[in-house]
Amino acid sequence: MSEYGKSLSVGLRTLRLLGVSLLILVFVASALPLNGFNTPIATPEAPASNYAHPAVPAGGTPVIVTGTYVHPSGMFTLPLVSGWQLPGDSPEESVAATPEQPITRAGATFINVSAASVVHAFVEDNPELSLKDFEALQAYYTAEQLSAAWSQYNGGWREIARRAVGETLIIDTEMTHEGLVYLGRQIARLQDRWLMVMRLVVPNNNPSLLEQLQATYEPYFQLLPSSINAPLFWRTLSDTVSGYLIRFPNTWQQEDGKPGAPYALSGELDGRTYRLNTRAVPNAAVPDEESARAWIAENYPRATVQTVQAEQRGDFTGYTLSFLAPDPDGNQRSLTATLINGAGTLYVAVLQTFAEGRDLLAPSDGSISPELFRIRQTFTPLRLVPLSAQPTPTPTPAG
Repeated sequence: MSEYGKSLSVGLRTLRLLGVSLLILVFVASALPLNGFNTPIATPEAPASNYAHPAVPAGGTPVIVTGTYVHPSGMFTLPLVSGWQLPGDSPEESVAATPEQPITRAGATFINVSAASVVHAFVEDNPELSLKDFEALQAYYTAEQLSAAWSQYNGGWREIARRAVGETLIIDTEMTHEGLVYLGRQIARLQDRWLMVMRLVVPNNNPSLLEQLQATYEPYFQLLPSSINAPLFWRTLSDTVSGYLIRFPNTWQQEDGKPGAPYALSGELDGRTYRLNTRAVPNAAVPDEESARAWIAENYPRATVQTVQAEQRGDFTGYTLSFLAPDPDGNQRSLTATLINGAGTLYVAVLQTFAEGRDLLAPSDGSISPELFRIRQTFTPLRLVPLSAQPTPTPTPAG
């Protein structure tokens, strides 16, 4: 058996011993104490282990970025890393605030079986916490609070060190389960009112993997503010080839499109059928209102522009224009075009309906569904994660 095969076999045995469901339970735990109180949860005595951690490959465990992950809620992005996969039973978490509980949370767990490693990330808005600054974040993570994350390890856990790097709080821990020791790292920061937390776990015989994972995941763990004000359970179209995201009601349907190509969707709002078309236009931009109007004139030669609004998506700017334009059969359409300037690419989202004379940006028209505004506000360029350079295979000499 190859060294990789041996490592995979040991890793499988290790994670069977740990139980994938247990690992998910550990990492999908919220930032709140699991028992609902600020008291430590008792840790049972650890049984002895008949297993060992997977052997570390020569040269270390490879950490190869293969793409960009977008949470189904559109709330955050992460790198996709070869070997760290979403488990099949409960990989992703979405919790919407209700009158009974005020927390909004979105999270995802990735497990690498052969490396016995886990990555869990979540974003959370809890109005009851009042975490207004970094000092409040530091004070929040007491030993009792950390027990909510690590007490599921049946051999106990201990904090090794904590440090501040800018406005990020990093807490290193050591955990034991079934006689095997693991290294954990929690990386937490605040963005506006949102708590962003990433937890990494590796076997204690592979400490360099912890550093690799942090260096790979942390810079690209991004909250997407454009999705915050849309319903959590709306559908998300994330084109990680073209590099943009838009969200829309669950009842809407995709008619056409694939990553890297234009999309077409349709659905009902305010008693009318709407069509949504999205695309990316390379080497194009609308730096000012004049160029935005010119884009409409070029793409809809018979259009009459009604209203123009400036748009801001973080560092990205653009415009939304409402206009009237007939279809090829002469039927009058009311449309909006949201044009967002990306890095060398113009991102375009056009909403249209057959409603003669309506200005879809008119603030005084109460018949226009506010959901149209929400859809447009979710349209944003994505900061894609650079892919890892792939090693060139060494040719095998002819024998």
